[in-house]
Amino acid sequence: LRMHIDAGSLMEADDQQGLAHFLEHMVFNGSKNFTPDQLIPRMQRLGISFGAHANAYTSFDETVYMLDLPNLEEDTLHLAFTVMRDFADGALLKAEEIDKERGVILSEKTSRDSVDQRLQKKQFEFLMPDALLTKRFPIGTEAVISNAPRERFVDFYSDYYIPSQTTFIVVGDIDPADFEERIKSNFASFKNPQTPGADPKLGSLASGTGLRAGVFTDKEVSSDQLSLLFTKPFQPIPDTVAKRVERLPLSLANAIINRRFTILAKKEGSPISAGLAGRAEWFQFVDFGYADVTPEEGKWREAVPILEQELRRAIDYGFTEAELAEAKANILNYYQQQVLGAGTRRSDGRGGIATQLINTINNNSVFSHPEENLRIVESGLQEITARDCHLALQKFWDTADISLTLTTKEAHENTEQELISLYKSSQSVELTPPEEKAAVEFAYTDFGTPGKIVSDTTIEELGIRQLTFSNNTRLNLKITDFEKNSILVSAQFGSGKLTQPKDKPGLDEFASAVLNGGGLGKHSSDELQQILAGKNVSTIYGVTDDYFLISGRTTPDDLALQLQLTAAAISDPGYREEAVRQARKAMPELFTRLEHTLEGAFRHASAWLRGGDGRFAVPEQSQSLSYEASDVRSWIAPDLANGYLEVSLVGDLNAGRTIDLFAKTIGALPERAASKPSLTDLRKTPFPSRPAEKTITYKSKIPRAASIVIWKTPGLIDNISEARRFNVLAQVLDDRMRVKIREELGASYSPYASSRLSEAYPDYGTFQAVSLGTPEDAKKVAALIVSIGKNLQAKGVTEEEFERALTP
Repeated sequence: LRMHIDAGSLMEADDQQGLAHFLEHMVFNGSKNFTPDQLIPRMQRLGISFGAHANAYTSFDETVYMLDLPNLEEDTLHLAFTVMRDFADGALLKAEEIDKERGVILSEKTSRDSVDQRLQKKQFEFLMPDALLTKRFPIGTEAVISNAPRERFVDFYSDYYIPSQTTFIVVGDIDPADFEERIKSNFASFKNPQTPGADPKLGSLASGTGLRAGVFTDKEVSSDQLSLLFTKPFQPIPDTVAKRVERLPLSLANAIINRRFTILAKKEGSPISAGLAGRAEWFQFVDFGYADVTPEEGKWREAVPILEQELRRAIDYGFTEAELAEAKANILNYYQQQVLGAGTRRSDGRGGIATQLINTINNNSVFSHPEENLRIVESGLQEITARDCHLALQKFWDTADISLTLTTKEAHENTEQELISLYKSSQSVELTPPEEKAAVEFAYTDFGTPGKIVSDTTIEELGIRQLTFSNNTRLNLKITDFEKNSILVSAQFGSGKLTQPKDKPGLDEFASAVLNGGGLGKHSSDELQQILAGKNVSTIYGVTDDYFLISGRTTPDDLALQLQLTAAAISDPGYREEAVRQARKAMPELFTRLEHTLEGAFRHASAWLRGGDGRFAVPEQSQSLSYEASDVRSWIAPDLANGYLEVSLVGDLNAGRTIDLFAKTIGALPERAASKPSLTDLRKTPFPSRPAEKTITYKSKIPRAASIVIWKTPGLIDNISEARRFNVLAQVLDDRMRVKIREELGASYSPYASSRLSEAYPDYGTFQAVSLGTPEDAKKVAALIVSIGKNLQAKGVTEEEFERALTP
């Protein structure tokens, strides 16, 4: 169930800034049919978890309430429709409840605050100084949150929570006629006021500015950002087939430019690590064009000509046939896969049907079936030429009002003039057209004599078939119908972080970056993108606590290619220097975040909980920058070559065909280890002696802190049942923290508890509680969590709590 209110922060008056979002909280805090203490427990007893299944969000132009129901029992439906109707016009908005919630809202404001968000606000003010958008960020202002009287809440609620602003959506296993009647009867008495709230005046966009520069600085910026942007007034055009086809050439053009930036970033000496071009339309008000690059730290000056020249090269010379073919193949494949998976689309989730329907409301767009979307795209792509894409890009960027912006740690007073000078100087450089690239064939199709099956068993109660091949590779097959036309691939090999050298902290992250960016021995990652365009295959290397992983997702049609690609990733990874360069470019951003964010402090806390074990330590930046591809190769290559290998395929499978394809690829690789070594001595990691207290600090102007309380638990091995009990106990603790810390104290927006039992270390697990808030409250909240834990230890869990934790 979704209820869309066509009102957000843009509808607020100056003295209501933040109240649209505040109201989203208040409807849960007392309404016609529920006291503040009743609603969440009632939901939990029916299997609806607050946060996971019952939630809401507020944006600039909308407020959306979401309920995901576990069943269609009458009690569940009665509660859900009563709740939604109460949200619409039954909120009591008691002054005492508003006052109690102020601290929660301020805590949420602090928890969401970031340097990126603050700089974004400055950028809005630079780009659109006369637009309401710049003055109405949904979280609001501290002054209004702290002091707004009840009357201003009531004003917004009565002005905008009205039938003419409300859309109700139901998606699921339902009889539409039955639910239409439920909606009608439930909302029949919901009335429009005589004078509804007015539509906001969104302001105006600047014009006639010409080329201008803007510089935004903060020492906590994790990476420089260089952008070319323009804004134009949004032109409302009905969502028709013609409009969708008309937009395809520009989409293809931007996709090609993005690929060019990716290739450029990997070249030796390139001053950028990434680049992107695109279009964005916001709130039926502004049409954005942008091209961005991420300069390597300290190299924004060298990046200016890269940005200017690559965009100009596309505008002046257009695109090659090979580039267009690759972009077309990718976009066509996307829509084809949507059709093949249409029968198992989710109702919920970010990409689910309910969300898609919500998105059509304020976008004034048509909700169309994947088959219709594919028909439109196919018809459009057939006719589109490279010249069409070239002309679409030229038309889109046909403006003299260009903003060149730089976000960086620090700048001098002449930086804006320097940006303009560098840009104009670059404009005088003569460019060459892009070169046509010859097609490349995939080099990994023959892996030798197919392997023979030496054992074949089935675990009947799990529906898993397990095979062993003559080269000692294992194959697990699990056929499911959860996602039509989708197959998940997981190849686990070797020993992962268990064997990571203790004197090389952070090598696991470096290794993942090098392997994922290095392509294969015979193909670079860019060449692979060209070869695999329009195909549904992928390989992602990862490092876990006790194995290395190559994962991917494919389809039945592309399974043969996926297994070839996976076999190649096992037998011939590319330890390329271009991947090393890219990994090193990303490190300054990582270490800035470690130094200036709460998330970085969490990383240090996690390392402390490992008692100084170098495999989990936070490295120095200088050490991370010293790692080479040879460090990765010496650690991982032996396991890639002959380590124990187990491959799992799960999804829309044909067992016979899959086994045959596996035998010709991974089953044909050289012989490997028949068993996984126990490595008992390496499966030990220290834990700080207890009780203990540790304070970890970081540098930031944002006054944010976390109270973390950890209890040591055993590992997961031989403790599956206990692990499940810990998970239920975490839900109980989570709920008690919500009541005490959020509802009563107003000290945290979303305190939570969780249990993590290691699968690799038999004696290592943590049961932890976390509450984000202010530095002033940190010790007090930590002590409160400890006392809640002691109470649980002494008195246990009540039957009522147990039911509310277990049922969702």
